[in-house]
Amino acid sequence: MQSTVPATTFNLPSQPGEAKQSMMWTYVLFWYLTGVTQLLIGMSRTASFEGFKDATITALLWLIPLLLLPKHAKKVTGLFAVLVWLLALPGFGYFLVYRQEITQSLIFIIFESNQSESREYFQNYFSWTIGLGFILFTAIPVYLWSKIDAFTIKKTTAYAAVLGILLVVFAYPMIKAIKARDIGVAYSTIDRHFAVSSPWQLLLGYMHYERELGEIERNLLSFKKIPPLTHLTEQAKPLPTTVVIVIGESTNRLHMGLYGYYRDTNPKLSSIQNELSVFDNVFASRPNTIESLEQVLTFANQHHPDVYKTKPSLMAMMKQAGYRTYWVSNQQTLTARNTMLTTFAKQADQQVFLNTSRQQNAYSFDEKVLAPYTEILNRQDEKKLIVVHLLGTHMKYAYRYPEAYDVFHDDKGLPKDLSADQVETINAYDNAVRYNDSIVYALIDRLKHKQQHSLLVYFSDHGEDVYDSAQHDFQGRNEASPTYAMYAIPFVVWHSPNWINAPLLASPEILHRQFDNADFIYAFSDLIGLRYDGFMPHESVVNSAFLEDPILVGNPYGRSLQQLVDTKALTRHDYD
Repeated sequence: MQSTVPATTFNLPSQPGEAKQSMMWTYVLFWYLTGVTQLLIGMSRTASFEGFKDATITALLWLIPLLLLPKHAKKVTGLFAVLVWLLALPGFGYFLVYRQEITQSLIFIIFESNQSESREYFQNYFSWTIGLGFILFTAIPVYLWSKIDAFTIKKTTAYAAVLGILLVVFAYPMIKAIKARDIGVAYSTIDRHFAVSSPWQLLLGYMHYERELGEIERNLLSFKKIPPLTHLTEQAKPLPTTVVIVIGESTNRLHMGLYGYYRDTNPKLSSIQNELSVFDNVFASRPNTIESLEQVLTFANQHHPDVYKTKPSLMAMMKQAGYRTYWVSNQQTLTARNTMLTTFAKQADQQVFLNTSRQQNAYSFDEKVLAPYTEILNRQDEKKLIVVHLLGTHMKYAYRYPEAYDVFHDDKGLPKDLSADQVETINAYDNAVRYNDSIVYALIDRLKHKQQHSLLVYFSDHGEDVYDSAQHDFQGRNEASPTYAMYAIPFVVWHSPNWINAPLLASPEILHRQFDNADFIYAFSDLIGLRYDGFMPHESVVNSAFLEDPILVGNPYGRSLQQLVDTKALTRHDYD
């Protein structure tokens, strides 16, 4: 006599497609709630479809409660759907207004703003178009939920389905962790995939905000304990005085028409070339933003990489000299990688953060900086420093410029034997360089029209190899295998006709000096007329006492420094 399966919640369904239909409608319901915003982000070309892909996969997890409690399918699904809907509304609404997604960077900006500024983030929600969007966003899930019914399913089938879902969602992160022999890899991968959709988007975003903010506050506390420069003096100068530092991103000068590149990637800057001091032998010390700027914006260098922890930063120096300081950034604000960068920004008297993107593959055009920059220029400060940090030509290059700057499409003049994808990458990079040219020109032009005693310095944090090296087979940056293009950066100075230290830039000879931009703080001090104990004139590229240094690249903590290829071999002149 054959045994029979007890009539439990996990029995076979009385109607053959019942379970499948309920699970299908449940998946579509949660796929919609968690993925529709990411779908709109991708369709609007605000960012890639990567977030939508992640939401499509993680939505499978909402089938698990249904599989375990099939008899209560409608109630269970409705309960979770309401929760997800409530937490998805802010992200959906924010996209409708600002065409961006909610991230920890946005949370940071909102909490760092005053009450009036925070209110501006939300006041646009109260329009009839946003209200209509919310109605549609609610009505569709209600319809999908109405299609779900209770069902029965075999216990073994349900458990097998749950296991399959867990494998689909978590197998890849675990495999990555096993290969890397680091469980942290699995955590970071899971975190990245879940951070795009409700309810994890807000929950993880706030957790990340708290974690990164804590790190920034600890850094700021450490910086506050650093004693100021001793015997700091400043050369007398006309007032008002405005000093601007423009920090580019991933731009190598080999792709700049201003430096002889065969393509016209610098039409704007070339049109005012007679007003510029264009240094053609300047190099970054490290090929990554944070590590590079830890040296550029402090007294640290490749031989003394930790000095930024014990000596004042450039921002602290300028505040000590009596300058009102501002930081305008189109870089990502609050990520695990950017905490030190945000710490430098937070040392300024005022910060304007403009990029809330979760990922780099997102549109955040640098023209965003122009409005706040102009507003700051119009402020009545006797002396001010404005740091403008651009997104520049950061990968992925096609996200760095609007359609109007999509100029280069062919392979004319490019190295032979490049693949179609490589040609497309180079064209996108050159388009990004051309757009960057327009932004830097606009920053100079607006400063020029203020007709103040003013100075602007533009450089990139590091370069990028875009199939520039010998075999033309590498794109990106790799500190372990350095190439010339990764470190060759633009360095351009503009000043008003009455700039007090214009004579320092008068000699054409200085433009060809080999200079490590880790020593930027000395050249900058010379240009604006600052002196203090520890100032080293031989490290300032504009000083008559300047001594050229070798360009040493590599990880200074790994004792792997080497001379950069195709640069002059020299003796290092440094402090002990």
